[in-house]
Amino acid sequence: MIQNLVLRIFDCQQSVCGQIVWLKDEAKRQSQCGKVIIWGLAAAAQNEWTGGAILDPNDGRTYQLAATYEPDGTLHARIFKGTPLFGKTEILNRVDVRNFAGQC
Repeated sequence: MIQNLVLRIFDCQQSVCGQIVWLKDEAKRQSQCGKVIIWGLAAAAQNEWTGGAILDPNDGRTYQLAATYEPDGTLHARIFKGTPLFGKTEILNRVDVRNFAGQC
């Protein structure tokens, strides 16, 4: 879902959002670049956010999202429908988007 792409994470209306700023798949760049696919993440505790949503840009499905910023600098995004127990965790790393050709 959020592999082979780079997101810009930003504040939006007192929550956290994420916008696609680079895609590995050149064929999808025109239709997906600039799309906000994460919204509504609200702080629940220090380095923890809940109540968000994430759009799978490939199939249009929306999932619930919670995230934890870990001491090693990674963001663990828990993506699920209904209950977090049955979801999956994607690990996101901070990157410098200037290192990627074909930015949005």
